Amino acid sequence: MKQLSIAAVLSAGLVSTEALAFEAGDWVVRAGATQVNPEESSSPLALDGAILEAPLNGKLGVDSDTQLGLTAEYMLSNNWGIELLAATPFSHTATVTDANALQGLDVADVKHLPPTLSAVYHIDTGNNFKPYLGIGVNYTIFFEESITSQADAAFTSLGLTGGDVELDDSWGLSFQFGADYLISENWLLNASVRWIDIDTEAKVKFDNGSRVTSDVDVDPYVYTVSVGYKF
Repeated sequence: MKQLSIAAVLSAGLVSTEALAFEAGDWVVRAGATQVNPEESSSPLALDGAILEAPLNGKLGVDSDTQLGLTAEYMLSNNWGIELLAATPFSHTATVTDANALQGLDVADVKHLPPTLSAVYHIDTGNNFKPYLGIGVNYTIFFEESITSQADAAFTSLGLTGGDVELDDSWGLSFQFGADYLISENWLLNASVRWIDIDTEAKVKFDNGSRVTSDVDVDPYVYTVSVGYKF
C-alpha cells in the first residue's frame, strides 16, 4: 500500500508538470508595461546636405517611453511559436546632443508603433519556468511628427521658417530573450528584453525649400513585464 501511495503521488506530480506546459495549438496572450529605451546614434545635423559647423553643430538623441505592450503567440509545436508584438503608441522627443549653441534643444515630438513578427523557441526545462529565444522582423511606423516651439523659435532666428518634421518608416530585425513562469494551467507571468534595429532619416523642411537632416539609428532595447493567459 505504501508503494502504491508513493506511485500515486509521483503520478500526480507528473500530470501536474505536463499540465503546466505549452502544447501545439495553444494561444498565449500577454499584456503589461513595455519600455522602449533607445540606444541611438546619429549623423551630424546637416543643412541642405552640408554638415552644420560649430556653434550650430550637433546630433540627435531620443528619449525613452513606457506604454502598454501586447503580444499574441500561436504554438506551432510544444517548442516553436509565432508571436506578434503590438503596443499603444510610444511618444518620444528628439533632442540635440554633442553640440554648443544648440545643446539640449528639443527639436521634434514624434509617435511610433513597432509591430514585430517573430519566430520563438521555448526551451524545455521540465518545470514551470519556460525561457525562450526569438528572432523576427520589425516594421516601425512614425506618425504625428511635430516641431517643438523651442526649435521653431531657434530656426526662425536663423531665417528658417515653417519647419515641418518627417521621419521615414523603418524595416529591421529583432532579437529577444524572455521567460514565462506558469502559475496555473492558464495564467503566467512574463519578462522579456528585445533589441530592435530601427533606422530612420529625420528631416525638418522649411518654407524656403531648405531642410535640416540627420540619419538616426534608434536601435532600442525593449523591456517588458507582463501577465499572460494560455488557452
